[in-house]
Amino acid sequence: MKRIGVALHYSRMGNLVVRLSEVPPLYVNVYTFTMKKVGVLYDVIGNVKSPYGLVKPLAKDESIIGQSLYVRLQDLEKRRGR
Repeated sequence: MKRIGVALHYSRMGNLVVRLSEVPPLYVNVYTFTMKKVGVLYDVIGNVKSPYGLVKPLAKDESIIGQSLYVRLQDLEKRRGR
């Protein structure tokens, strides 16, 4: 697993806002440390030095706020192969 950032809050549109420490490819699945699927990264916003990601969540779960989020290395390899 590769850490991509920390979940900050839910937006008014219901998307999970994540402060990214590393920018993964778009449309990759996002997980918690316990491999619980959170949703799919569908947009990166902000400037280059401090990017934020928008994750389309499977369900609104307030316990995710403040947790580190990860992507699986297998998912990254699939994206690079395209």
